[in-house]
Amino acid sequence: MEAILRFLVLAALFVFPSRAQTPSVIPLSSEPHHHLVLHNQYVNVYHVEVAPQDAVLLHRHDFDAISIMLDDADVTVHASGRPDASQHLSGGQIRLQPLGYAHSTAIEGNKTYRNITVELLLPQKDESNLCAQVAAGQPLHCPATQAKQEAGWVDQPQFQTDRTTVSLVLLQPHQEITLSNPAGRLLAIAVDGTSLETKAGKSDARTLNAGEFVWIDKSSAAQIVKNVTDKTARIVTFDLRD
Repeated sequence: MEAILRFLVLAALFVFPSRAQTPSVIPLSSEPHHHLVLHNQYVNVYHVEVAPQDAVLLHRHDFDAISIMLDDADVTVHASGRPDASQHLSGGQIRLQPLGYAHSTAIEGNKTYRNITVELLLPQKDESNLCAQVAAGQPLHCPATQAKQEAGWVDQPQFQTDRTTVSLVLLQPHQEITLSNPAGRLLAIAVDGTSLETKAGKSDARTLNAGEFVWIDKSSAAQIVKNVTDKTARIVTFDLRD
């Protein structure tokens, strides 16, 4: 009888496995809060929005990815083999989520979590922080001239690889900047909503809301981006080299 009972217990465990099983890791492209808004041979751009007390599901990064926060948020990050990490993220903050990184993110507090995640589809190497802590735990290599100052705007280098340079552009009130990259490709993402207008050539201007972007390749006309408000506007640019 004891042998029969033991057999029945083992059979029940096999048929009804424990609910405490480790959840499966899904690719970022399958994570339901990540919505693809641009795909080409260089980048995937995802708009991410998660309600308070919800969570980004456990997923892995199959490419190096740059995350740009659009608002402040409090989160708890769960990563295998590491203690849970409570973090306060600031609007405009730029972070590297490297190839192979797997994590889930719980949204704490009462603010919606919003960011733009840019996957860099070409292999990247020689990753280096410039004037911001984009790659966690890595030193800064801020150049002697920390920012490129032009009339009406400042370009602050943040992070670079052998193929990509990420910069933060501060566009002063009622000023404009011309975006082009005849030697490569340029992705420009608005951090602040409804403060920017963009136009190319004789086309009508359109408003860039927070998280919206301009994509420029070698054959594209230059884009003129204007800050139409009384506050400094932030733009994150990706200079993408072949």
